[in-house]
Amino acid sequence: MDTKKNNSIDRREFIELSAKGGIGLASLALLSGCETGKTPKTVHGACYHDCPDRCSWHVTTVDNEVTAFKANEDPYTAGKLCDKMTDFPNDVTFHPDRILTPLKRSGAKGSGEFIKISWKQAISEVADRLKNIIDEKGGEAVLPYSFGGNQGLVQRGAVANRFFVHIGASQLERTICGDAAVAGILAANGQTTGVLPEDIIHSRYIVLWGTNPVLSNQHLWPLIQQAKSNGAKIISVDPFQSATSEESDWHIQPRPGTDTALALGLMHVILNENIQDQDYINNYTVGIEQLKAHVQQYDPVRVAQITGLDEETIISFAKEYAQSTPSVIRVLIGLEHQVNGASAFRAIAMLPALTGAWRHFGGGLMHMTYELFGEALNWESINLPPELANPTTRSINMIELGKALNSSELNPGIQALIVFNSNPAATTPNQNLVIKGLEREDLLTVVSEHFLTDTTRYADYIFPATSVLENWDVFSSWGTPYININEPAIEPLGESKPNSELFRLLAKEMGFKEDYLYEADMDIVKKTLDSQHAYMEGISFESLRKHGGQKLNIPSRWMPHAEGNFKTSSGKCHFYDPDLEQPLPAYVPFQYSEEEMKKYPLHLLSIKTPKNFLNSSHANVDHILKKEGKFYLEIHPKDADLRHIADGDELKVYNQRGRVLITARISNKVRQGVVCMPQGFWPSLLKGGSSANALTSHLLTDMGRGGAIQETKVEVEKV
Repeated sequence: MDTKKNNSIDRREFIELSAKGGIGLASLALLSGCETGKTPKTVHGACYHDCPDRCSWHVTTVDNEVTAFKANEDPYTAGKLCDKMTDFPNDVTFHPDRILTPLKRSGAKGSGEFIKISWKQAISEVADRLKNIIDEKGGEAVLPYSFGGNQGLVQRGAVANRFFVHIGASQLERTICGDAAVAGILAANGQTTGVLPEDIIHSRYIVLWGTNPVLSNQHLWPLIQQAKSNGAKIISVDPFQSATSEESDWHIQPRPGTDTALALGLMHVILNENIQDQDYINNYTVGIEQLKAHVQQYDPVRVAQITGLDEETIISFAKEYAQSTPSVIRVLIGLEHQVNGASAFRAIAMLPALTGAWRHFGGGLMHMTYELFGEALNWESINLPPELANPTTRSINMIELGKALNSSELNPGIQALIVFNSNPAATTPNQNLVIKGLEREDLLTVVSEHFLTDTTRYADYIFPATSVLENWDVFSSWGTPYININEPAIEPLGESKPNSELFRLLAKEMGFKEDYLYEADMDIVKKTLDSQHAYMEGISFESLRKHGGQKLNIPSRWMPHAEGNFKTSSGKCHFYDPDLEQPLPAYVPFQYSEEEMKKYPLHLLSIKTPKNFLNSSHANVDHILKKEGKFYLEIHPKDADLRHIADGDELKVYNQRGRVLITARISNKVRQGVVCMPQGFWPSLLKGGSSANALTSHLLTDMGRGGAIQETKVEVEKV
C-alpha cells in the first residue's frame, strides 16, 4: 500500500475525487433526449429521510445524468417536494464533496486525514480486524450504530441486521426518537395508528401538541389550512413559539416538560364539569373511577403553578376541546424528550376516549402509521431468518453511546463500532463523552457515509455509500398510509456501494457461507411487496414501478376506535392499568440538585427549528448553511437584561458537560427562564466545535427508554 504524504486527502480534495468519479453539477441542466440524442429514462423513488411525509418523486436521467427531479402527483405529495429536498441531487448525490472511494485514516483520530485505498484492501483489513476482535473478546465487543439516516427497508438494515446477529454483536436499542411516544400511547390504546393525515380536513378543532408541521410535516400543513378554511380552530401547544404557533389561532405555551400535568389538568376540568362522553367511557374504556380520583390533584390552580399557564387558559382549553366536534390531537415526537415523555403521550392519548372524539370522522388522535405496514407487507426478507431470531446478546442503548464507549465495567468493552445511516458525533446526547470514546486509539471505527461528517473524522475506515438515487429500496411510512418503491435512477457514482453490499462483502471476506447473508436488494424488495394482505390489493412491484407511491387499500372512512376496538388486553382504552409499574400517568418532575439549579438556572430547549436541514442532513451544504443563517440562541428579554446581553452578542452557553458558542437573539419566543438552541448543526462547522448535544445528557425517559434531552440546565454569558 502506498502511504506517501501526497496521497492524503483533505476536505477540499474530495472535489477532485468527485470529478474523477464522473460527477458534474451540470447534471440538473434539464437536458432533453432530443438535445443529447440519447433516450431519457424515468423511474420512481421516494425520500429516505426520517420524516412523516415520505415524499414520492420521479427522476429522469440521460446518460447517468439527472435531467429532471420532480414530486409525484399522488394525493399526499401533491406535486410538491418539501423545501429541504427540491435540490437534493445537487445537495447530495452530485455534491462535489461527496466521498466516492474507500478511505483509511492516515492522521490522528478527529483530524480528518485519510488516504485512498481500494474496496478489496479496505474490506480485507476491516474483516481481519473484526475476526481478531471476535476471536479475542467475543462478538459482543462489536457494536453497530445506525438510525434514521436512511429509512429504506433494505438499506436501513435488512442485510446489516443479519450480519450483526450472525457474528453475535451487541444489540443497539434504537430508541432516541419515537419509542417513548409509542410506549405511552400503547399503554392507553394498544396501537398508535389513529386519525390518518388526509382525514384532518374533516376536523373542526385541531390541537397540534408539541409538533411544528409548518417546518417538519410540510404536506400535512396544507390539509390543516384546508380544515381551517372549513371552520376549524387551530391550537398549538408548545413551549417554543414555533412557525406553526405563529400561524395558529391560539398558542398555549407551557413550561418545558410539563405536558403530563397539563393533560391531566384538562381531564380534571372535563370530568368535574361533566362534559365527558359518558356513554363512550362506559362502553369502550376501563378505569374511569381510578382516573377521576387521580386527576383531582391536578386542579387548575396546581396545574397553573406547574405549567406557568393561567388557570383560565387551562379551563377554557379543556372546555373548548371537549365540546368541539370533530376534535383531533396531532402529536409526533417533540414532547417525548423529557423524563415524563411517555406519561405525557399516555395522558394525551386518553383524551379522545374521555370526550368520545373517536366517534367522529376526523376525530381522535393522530400519531404514526407504521402499524399499517406491519400488517400489509411480507416481512420475511426484512426480519431476521428463523435461525437468527430472538438474539440473546446484550443490548446497549444508543442514547448511552458515550457511556458505553468509555465504560470500564462493560465486559467485553466495545472494541469495534460500525456506523451507517447516522452521525452520532453530532446527533447523540452527551456529545463530548461520545467524542472522547471515538478518540480511543484501540477502538476500530468503520463508517459508511456520503460526506466527511463529524463522525467520519474519527473513523479508521470510511466506505462510500450510495445515495437514494443509486440503489433499490422499498419505503413504508411512519406518517402516511402510502408505500413507495425506489428504483435506481443512475449507476452508482465513483466506487459507492449500498449499505447492504458493504455487509455482503464483509460476510464473504469473513468466510460466512449462510445464504441469508447474501440476498440481493431487488429480491428483498420483491419479496417484501409479495403480500396477499387486503391492504396490498392492487399494489405490486410492477404497479409501483409504473405509478410511484400508492396508498394502502384501507377503508375510505378510517375510524379505528369509533366502537372501541383498541389493541389493549381488554380491547378498551386503558385509563388505569394495574399491571404497569405506574398504573396511571402522573407528573413526576426530574429532580435537579440545588447546586445544579444554582449554577445552571436556565432550561435549555434544543429542537428542530432550522428551516433548511432535515435533522442533521444537508447541514454541510454551503448554500443551505448560508440560507439558514447564524446559529442563534433564543433568550427572553428579562434573562438577557439580567446578564447584560444585547441582541447579536456572541455568547457562551455552558453546563457541566460542555459549552457552545452562539449568537444571541432576544425574543419572546421562549418564556423567561428558558432558552432555545437549534438541533441539526454539525459541531465541526460551528465556532468552538460544539453543538447543542454538547450540553444534553444521556438521561432516559420514564418508559420506552427514549432520550430525555430536553431535561437540560445551562447558564449563558457574553464572550
